[in-house]
Amino acid sequence: MGRLFWKFFLTFWLALLVAGIGVGTAVWLRHNAWQGQEAGQLVDVGHAASFVAVSENIIRHGGVAGLRSFLDSMRETPFPPVYAVDDQDRDILQRSLALEVLQQARTLFQQAAYPEAIRVVTADDGQRYLLFVPLPEHGFADRPPPMPDGGFAPPPGDRSAHRSRPPREPPTPRMPILAGTLASLMFSAALAWYFAKPIRSLRNAFAALAQGDLDTRVGASMGKRRDELSDLGRDFDHMAGQIHSLVHAQQRLLHDVSHELRSPLARIQAAIGVAQQQPEKTQTMLDRIERESQRISDLVGGLLMLSRLEAGVQGSESHDFDIGALLDDIVEDARFEAEQHAVSIRYHGIAETVVKGRSELLHRAIENVLRNALQHCRKHGEVSVAARFDTGKRRLQVTVDDQGPGVAESELAAIFEPFFRSGDRSKADSIGLGLAIAYRAIEAHGGRIQAGNRPQGGLRIEIEIPFAG
Repeated sequence: MGRLFWKFFLTFWLALLVAGIGVGTAVWLRHNAWQGQEAGQLVDVGHAASFVAVSENIIRHGGVAGLRSFLDSMRETPFPPVYAVDDQDRDILQRSLALEVLQQARTLFQQAAYPEAIRVVTADDGQRYLLFVPLPEHGFADRPPPMPDGGFAPPPGDRSAHRSRPPREPPTPRMPILAGTLASLMFSAALAWYFAKPIRSLRNAFAALAQGDLDTRVGASMGKRRDELSDLGRDFDHMAGQIHSLVHAQQRLLHDVSHELRSPLARIQAAIGVAQQQPEKTQTMLDRIERESQRISDLVGGLLMLSRLEAGVQGSESHDFDIGALLDDIVEDARFEAEQHAVSIRYHGIAETVVKGRSELLHRAIENVLRNALQHCRKHGEVSVAARFDTGKRRLQVTVDDQGPGVAESELAAIFEPFFRSGDRSKADSIGLGLAIAYRAIEAHGGRIQAGNRPQGGLRIEIEIPFAG
């Protein structure tokens, strides 16, 4: 699981967590509100008798004024009201009280039904007061709703007002749920934007590349992100760079092929013109035409071979052959060409060694390397060919040294490209495909080839070829 997975996972988890916290908070608040309301009702019932007892003590020790002050202060509390009614049915705080409620209170007192909640106390001025709280739990038929002045006046048959105060409406869960929903929407929108932006950039880049804009890159638009999408962007940039290089190489190859074909064709046309105007030079011009035709044939043959190697068509299948004899034949054929260049060949071969591989492919590769060394070696110079076979690793190592001008260090990596020309332009016979074919042939056989300048001057090419056991 990559970084992109964890980004998806953590973002969705966080969004669900926020939404869950919002809903859970709403449920918790509502539950606490109901618990608080029920607790208030319990306080109303459980402490009513205590308030009556407190009121009795206050009027005994603090007088009527003290009781009036105490009862007046209880109006701002959620506790049930305590009534103090004299013999003339007047409440000490002048609160309105239904006649039915007062009659129930006097009847219950006479019956001594609830002595702890319904009492009669005598004040210091000799006035008697009936103290009670009109709760159904204390024998009252109904608990009337409060009037504006704090008194009670129950409507007949109304059973809906059995509380000393209006029930508190529990908090609505809409706000926490709405907050959780908005938070999840914000997280989801941010996540969608975070992933849609680079994908949109990639789509636009693919469209631009399909239209032929090979300089299209998306690395800059990815910013500093570190996930699979940024890796995909880097892969796209690498792919675009490779396509650009391949297309540029094909264009350059087409240009070079056109140039290479134009020169011999121009010379053929010139030779034909000379032969027509000067019949006595016809034979000479025919020889010239033959050489240029052969040059074109060699060029086309080299291009076909290079095309086959790049396409992965490698010709003959692997078979057993003597690699030592193959090297001997290559060097022997090259000695004939070396005499024409006034160059000698020093050769250190290997004994008879049977290996399994593609002999035709290797013959073409090593021959091209040796011919390149002969063409660029100085006159009366020497080309050295040294071969060594590692029996344990089943590897052939071939080193070819010449005494030519060498190659500039900046051009060493390019000498295996088609139609490469070094600073020495005097070798007109070269078509510039020999080392390119050799490189791809050695590579197709699983080996490697590299070039470097010798300290004493000249170019050294090292070849290493593996063989199956």
